[in-house]
Amino acid sequence: MQEYQKFTSPIICEISNNGKIYTLKRGFIYYRKDKSNEIIEVPEGFESDGFTNFGFNIIIPKFGRGLKCAILHDYLCEKFHQGKVSRKFADEVFLEAMLETKAFKKSKAYFLYFCVRTYAFFKGFL
Repeated sequence: MQEYQKFTSPIICEISNNGKIYTLKRGFIYYRKDKSNEIIEVPEGFESDGFTNFGFNIIIPKFGRGLKCAILHDYLCEKFHQGKVSRKFADEVFLEAMLETKAFKKSKAYFLYFCVRTYAFFKGFL
């Protein structure tokens, strides 16, 4: 049985040789706000590219504060592509996680949420 850590614990991962991918060495659990019986388990071995910021590293570093929120979102987007959750659900959990952990100021969290929703709109994922 895999051992998970709490979402608030430090991330344990390995960075690829090219510096573009994080691989979780230990999975983590995210408990949904106001939904105490709903948890999301991101497993050990999951790979993420961090924040997809389209080169805007000054505004949002690819790896940094809020990285776990980005990894959670990447995991949920993978579940979306498998038909297991909606894209809106993935994006809303991303916003919730950023606000709950105070990874960013509220305005920046909503800006990032707006960005992922806009991306989903133009890709036809809504």
